[in-house]
Amino acid sequence: MTTAAQVKKLVEPLLEKQQDLALVGRWIFVKPIRHFARGIFIGHMLDAAKFRPQWAVVHLFQRQRFFPLDWGEWLYNDASPRPGSWRISDPDISSALIEQIEQRALPALRAMTTLDDYLSFVSGHYFRHQLFDWPDSRLIVDAALGNLDAARMIYKENVALWSEEVPTYDDEDREHLSDLLKLGSLVIADDRAGVARTLHEWEAVTVKNFKIEHLWEPSPFPIERE
Repeated sequence: MTTAAQVKKLVEPLLEKQQDLALVGRWIFVKPIRHFARGIFIGHMLDAAKFRPQWAVVHLFQRQRFFPLDWGEWLYNDASPRPGSWRISDPDISSALIEQIEQRALPALRAMTTLDDYLSFVSGHYFRHQLFDWPDSRLIVDAALGNLDAARMIYKENVALWSEEVPTYDDEDREHLSDLLKLGSLVIADDRAGVARTLHEWEAVTVKNFKIEHLWEPSPFPIERE
């Protein structure tokens, strides 16, 4: 299993020349960080000699404990004698990793500068359904965008289900359902200030969980600019 110290050594030359990047544990984040995060994850594997890099994006105003890896892509080692794999002992492994990050990850991540850019990328991704077809995520995003008519419809169609007590729900599930009911009630009441305040609170929680408070730049949601 590669360590955080090994990750830091691997990417140090990249961080020295790319001033909009910041390393937090195993994550390289692209700054600025506002309503969504753009990151490159250097993941460990059971084999201590190997690691697995990939880049991903996620919106921050839905409470998250960990950065999900749903919307992004793997990085493959074209220079490896073992096609696609990453081994800490391979010659010039740092240079190979940095090349892949600079050529494949950073152009895609830097192209997403606004919330609309982020949503446009996710809409074309293989796992787009996890945002656009899942009513809980769609409610939150529509509320942030100020699409309150759409958000009201989603809430009315799902409030009965979200209000049910299911024995298999754990504490995280119950917290998420409570969040949806709270946000939905604010949407129904057309309480735009309340919606924005709630989303800012959730964003602050997620940012803290990701340990990126020092990189985060709080900013208004579209619903606040209307």
